[in-house]
Amino acid sequence: MVNCWAPHCSHNSVKESCSFFRFPTDVTLRNSWANLVRRADSIPNNNSRLCSCHFKDGLKENSPSIFAWNENKLMYFVSPEKRKRTSHRLLLIF
Repeated sequence: MVNCWAPHCSHNSVKESCSFFRFPTDVTLRNSWANLVRRADSIPNNNSRLCSCHFKDGLKENSPSIFAWNENKLMYFVSPEKRKRTSHRLLLIF
């Protein structure tokens, strides 16, 4: 039986239909995932896994980003390229 390593997640391979992904072997990517999970009581090992419910579209290529502490937050980012500078002109009528 495989359990999800994320805090406040009780998904396991017996009762859930989601997939489980191992932490990456690349140390920098593994540490990045561990920081995103925010679990301070342990560090991930070779057997640690996250369920696909924590990944956008359930794909491992997307970094884990869906957690209980992010549910009520709206994260809208406007890229600087899309932001237009508006000029305010004063129209004078005589």
